[in-house]
Amino acid sequence: MVGPRPCLFNQEELINEREARAVFKARPGITGLAQVNEIDMSTPKLLAETDQKMLKNLTVKDYFSYIIQTVLGKGNGDRVRPSH
Repeated sequence: MVGPRPCLFNQEELINEREARAVFKARPGITGLAQVNEIDMSTPKLLAETDQKMLKNLTVKDYFSYIIQTVLGKGNGDRVRPSH
């Protein structure tokens, strides 16, 4: 459940940033450090850096903490913003 959110095939900048940081070696997930801190795919470099940091430092405590924070509604990572 915890891991980097999958990206779309056309998100080239994010793909390149994640490849450079070996983020794709991890299994994808539905939540993580980026999501609970409201970091979304509109900031590819920051997202890839955050994914890398999470994967490097992930503990069992962090794993369950991200799930609980997500269930409780913390963060809005990868949210869809309304166009004006």
